[in-house]
Amino acid sequence: MVISARERLILQFLLEDMKEDVTIKQLADIVNVSERTIHRDLKNIEDVLKAFHLKLQKKAGVGVKVIGTQGDIYQLRVTILKQDFTEYTPDERLIVALCTLLDNKEPVKLFSLANDMGVTTATVSHDLDKLEPIIKEYDLRLVRKRGYGIELEGSEDAKRKAITSLISERFDVPEFLKMVRDNIQKKSTNKIDSISERLLGLVHKEKIILIEGIIEDINEELPYSLADSSYVGLVVHIALAMERIQRGENITLQEDYLSELKTTKEFEFASKIAHRLERTFEVAIPDEEIGYITMHLRGAKIRYDKDIGIKDENIEVAVIVQSLIKNVENLLHTRFLDDTLSQGLLAHLQPALYRLKQKMRISNPLLSNIKQDYYDLFKVVKKAAELTFPKLEIPDEEIGYLVLHFGSALSSKQLTTKLKVLIICSSGIGTSKMLAAKIGNEIPGLSEIKTASVFELKNIVIDDYDAILSTIPIEDINRDYFVVSPILTNQELETVKNYLQEKGGQLTDVTEPASDGIEISSLSFDRFDQLGKQVTVLADLLKRFEVWEAARDADLTSVLQDGLERLKQKSSIIDAFEVLRSLKAREKIGGLAIPDTKLALYHTRSEKVAFPSFNIINTTNAFELKSMNGGSEKVSRILLLLAPFDLASSTLELLSFISSLIIQSQTSIRIFEKGSEEELAHFISNQYLKNYIHTNQEATKCLY
Repeated sequence: MVISARERLILQFLLEDMKEDVTIKQLADIVNVSERTIHRDLKNIEDVLKAFHLKLQKKAGVGVKVIGTQGDIYQLRVTILKQDFTEYTPDERLIVALCTLLDNKEPVKLFSLANDMGVTTATVSHDLDKLEPIIKEYDLRLVRKRGYGIELEGSEDAKRKAITSLISERFDVPEFLKMVRDNIQKKSTNKIDSISERLLGLVHKEKIILIEGIIEDINEELPYSLADSSYVGLVVHIALAMERIQRGENITLQEDYLSELKTTKEFEFASKIAHRLERTFEVAIPDEEIGYITMHLRGAKIRYDKDIGIKDENIEVAVIVQSLIKNVENLLHTRFLDDTLSQGLLAHLQPALYRLKQKMRISNPLLSNIKQDYYDLFKVVKKAAELTFPKLEIPDEEIGYLVLHFGSALSSKQLTTKLKVLIICSSGIGTSKMLAAKIGNEIPGLSEIKTASVFELKNIVIDDYDAILSTIPIEDINRDYFVVSPILTNQELETVKNYLQEKGGQLTDVTEPASDGIEISSLSFDRFDQLGKQVTVLADLLKRFEVWEAARDADLTSVLQDGLERLKQKSSIIDAFEVLRSLKAREKIGGLAIPDTKLALYHTRSEKVAFPSFNIINTTNAFELKSMNGGSEKVSRILLLLAPFDLASSTLELLSFISSLIIQSQTSIRIFEKGSEEELAHFISNQYLKNYIHTNQEATKCLY
């Protein structure tokens, strides 16, 4: 297949926007040529499409679009990416130049770049002018000196992030790994001159396959799954790290930040990865590189963690989630009553906030579709994010994923039980849930809709499901499946309905509540036993609950120290000094003040805590503390929530309930801000009782 750079650009645009007809004028504007030239180019494009069983549909006065199956479209996309070509579009020349500069330690001559791309030195010089603002986004600087050449100036960290970002923006998850494997199997000796090959050339391909195996093994040991894009990002990062370590180019991290990373559970898993890498590649991995792997692991969590308020920074994120939901509700003049929205946002925002603070870039291949299909909602969520994160710049890619969560909550309805469906996605938890909600809303005859990433397939018994839908072509699967786009079109929806009916589905219009496939006719004994233990712990905790008055004009450290000594006298804690040190260490990790309140939540789990406790300290001074959303608040009431390191799951759930109760509503915030011992004990016990009754009712309704 031989096509020009301009024809390739037209094709890629048509394949990206297949839902709507594209006018000839739009195409002419995109490639900066006349409409007459576009008509000539389309004749060759039609021949290319025929080779892939696709068709160019033309409507006079409307426009053109590509018609065909998802499988054939995918094959064409892959072929275009794998095509060897020497003619580049202006945007592609920028990528070629950046790849060349990233891959060279020494300055690159201008004429060498010009010769490589088949253009004049004047053209390259003009391209470099356009490249400068782009590389600034990666915290890099372009150095251009006559007689010296061109080079990138910046940290090794910034260069690796730039390479990873370029690859993730170009390739879909399975597409990237598939191209690596294909390239290895062909053992091609051709000159690397296509964009895809140049990007692949930045990473040693055989290393990627070896590292993928290592990460796959470690991934099974992690207490949470890695999002697909994060999985590939980690594989690519480590492959880059191994090459650049061997070239003497190492990451540097600040000592105090590295020390902080070493205290996290992810550092333990990162150390396991490093140990395997050292054995595989016979190279020493410094602690800074292990710390960098830790950063990737911490930025890649996708599973909802129920340990809110007592573990890691979940309570801070929970506060931000409630604030974000409230801001969206105010802008939309609506209420979100679905708990899964909070859980989904918590799962997404915890790693997302970490990525943003560490300036770790993320790609969103659905962004253009999201902006088009959820135009108004995108603007609302973007505005709400600006209100929620006043000191953080949230890129549109992250906003897009947040829109998917809110879009899912707006469109979700409950289903009846008839058919079990498995949905395979590669773009993350938000996309999967939105697609599942869309299908569940439009096709109410489904008993279970399970979402999974392509990497989780090996752990799923696919024969347990009546039908499989996927947003990506899947390799090595022994079942038929149906490929749909992540944002389901009306045309695809009808096709999906027909597909499910062929699978024996009884599709009805009933919209009674449905479940995720587990029917419960009564509260299970295990759950009953767990609730019984929680009631006992709660009763004991509230008996010992107190609101203290701090000594007048005492500083914050003294306030905490006096409170902990008081708890030590009651035998609630073993060592006041060690618990104080743990609280201070927790304070350094992130803000503890609750935004727009006078409250700060000091919380920790420690081996020096004997029994769970919850107490409140009123201070005479207002202390200015960093808040959970990055700002600051003046705090005059300290909530002190402590727990032993080893804790029963039922007790942990109870403490999580108390911490989440603080920010449940404006009413609960006011009570925690001003309530007396008696009022707070009454409020907490009554809210727990309501939650218990709600849980029991939900169970007996067969909704679990």
